[in-house]
Amino acid sequence: MWTAIISFLHLIPGFTSLASSVVSTVYNSKVAMYQARWGVTRDAAVAAIQAEATNNQTKVGWLAAVAASPVLSFVVVGFAFPFIFYLNKVIVWDLCLGWGSTPMLKYDLLTQWGGVIIGGIFITSGGVGVAHAIINKKD
Repeated sequence: MWTAIISFLHLIPGFTSLASSVVSTVYNSKVAMYQARWGVTRDAAVAAIQAEATNNQTKVGWLAAVAASPVLSFVVVGFAFPFIFYLNKVIVWDLCLGWGSTPMLKYDLLTQWGGVIIGGIFITSGGVGVAHAIINKKD
């Protein structure tokens, strides 16, 4: 079905050049924003954006591997469930519905542990782009 739609769109005169022009403009504006934000050269900004895209593709591959394995899925859910349950209890039960009060986590290590687990599962490579910009800015 998608192939038929794409084939049909190629029949429209100038559609392919319009699409490539839009993609090029969006990419160039992303590079310009990256340069303005971090004060790096164009080559460094392009390399950082490409590294971010590669890292996101790696993350998608990792999520596909986890989804394909019941054991890995169980491990990820087993580590993430307590923290997700706690956050949902605090947000939904306590704050939104007002039906109770949950004590704060006493230890900073527990909060950091939850952040690492949830971040490891869901965070994209925006941090990688920031790190590349900082490293390239020092050079």
